[in-house]
Amino acid sequence: MTERMTTQLLQLPSSRKQRSAAAVSAALLAAISIAALPFGQHQIGTIEPFLPAFIAWFIFADLLTAHLLFSQYRAAGSRATLVLAATYLYSGLIIIPHILTFPGVFSDTGLLGAGPQSAVWLWSLWHAGFPVGIIAYLVVARLERGRPAGRGSMRLALWTGAVTIALVTALSLVAVLAHDHLPVLVVRGKFTPMLSLAIGPFISLLSIVALVMLWVLQRGRTVLNLWLTVAMLAFMLDIALTVFAGARYSLGWYLARVNSLVSAFAIICAIIYEVNRLYIRLVRHQEDLLQTQEELHALNDELSRLSQLDGLTGIANRRRFDEQLARHLAESRRSGAPFSLLLLDIDSFKAYNDRYGHQQGDRILKQTARLIEDSAPPAPASAARYGGEEFAVLLPGFGGHDAARAAEAIRRAVEDAAMLHEHSPAASCVTLSIGVASVEAGALRDEARPGAGRELGEESAAAGPSAAADLIGRADKALYRSKEDGRNRVTLDDGMGTSSFA
Repeated sequence: MTERMTTQLLQLPSSRKQRSAAAVSAALLAAISIAALPFGQHQIGTIEPFLPAFIAWFIFADLLTAHLLFSQYRAAGSRATLVLAATYLYSGLIIIPHILTFPGVFSDTGLLGAGPQSAVWLWSLWHAGFPVGIIAYLVVARLERGRPAGRGSMRLALWTGAVTIALVTALSLVAVLAHDHLPVLVVRGKFTPMLSLAIGPFISLLSIVALVMLWVLQRGRTVLNLWLTVAMLAFMLDIALTVFAGARYSLGWYLARVNSLVSAFAIICAIIYEVNRLYIRLVRHQEDLLQTQEELHALNDELSRLSQLDGLTGIANRRRFDEQLARHLAESRRSGAPFSLLLLDIDSFKAYNDRYGHQQGDRILKQTARLIEDSAPPAPASAARYGGEEFAVLLPGFGGHDAARAAEAIRRAVEDAAMLHEHSPAASCVTLSIGVASVEAGALRDEARPGAGRELGEESAAAGPSAAADLIGRADKALYRSKEDGRNRVTLDDGMGTSSFA
């Protein structure tokens, strides 16, 4: 996953803001370097810690860049990226023998048996090899355009790394062992021979060609190529200042080393910036996702709640009633507690609709539902719309007579509301007929004894459809009895018979 992320990161299209930042960086590099050229030969003197510190940072930057580019190749399979990785590996490795052979750093003449020309030739090979690598990268990128992406070959990556190391080793050996046979490029710290032999101009020309090709072919379209262009510009300015400043430890020479560091760190800094930017975006997207999930959960909870409510009256619907009835019966079976059910019917509701209209009928349904819910005992008791003008109230923990008293309180609350109903034979206002069915304490548990040892799920099933249907049937018969006896009354069926309460 990390490799794929790196691939996408380096191949991200460059934004206008990034192109502006790159343009400003390039302009500053060019302006400072050009301004320093007339003073480039001014000697500052040897700053002993400078060169080792510079080399250490340069090696770190180039080798880290090479590692990231090799990782990108492994993820995306682009051979152009592999060539670019090898270029940075070459640059990061060849500077090691360069600093070891540099006179005055570790010894007066340099280590490894180096001669006076070894370090400058290694510098020349370093600064010629990097633009050649950039040109090779551009050519390979052109050739593989349109090639489908895929995972890079680990074997090819290892071979490329091995060949690069072998090349650096061979060139270093030539610069160290054959230094007496190489043309003189520096005399007493001055680079005048480099100009006269055209080595300096040739290396500068290579850098110019690489920079022009990079801009013409890529135009900074991706983050990688945009900052690679800045790196190549800094590298070219490093060569120009080194060659034309004329001597080591001059102002131009020190500024050239700074340009080298800019060249080495350009890609790394761009990657760090993009990683940070993408991380911030990722965190924000994560926060947005969590917020969206919370909103979704809230909406789902609300939808779940609404799916269990009657659309007209706002109290529990038939589906919710069935679920709660089964649950309360199962609990009554387990605990042995009593349980009662009320079925309530608005008396002569059809006549009310015929007389006052359906809109007024809906209003009466809403008001009656609210009165039932408000006058019913508190939770866990609950009211529901059973269907049409019928309602139900579940009374867990209530025996028959307690349930009948609760039903009577509901009946009185509706009657006392005095909602006009001129066509009711029971009264001049809206009234309720109520049927009460109860399961007394321990009744369901006694029924379960023959099947003792059953699992909880089996008990719930046993206390489910059959027990619920029996209880509803008894409550419905009690309700019918209330209607037969003149409406506006409560009738109790406690399993042993019915009794009516006017």
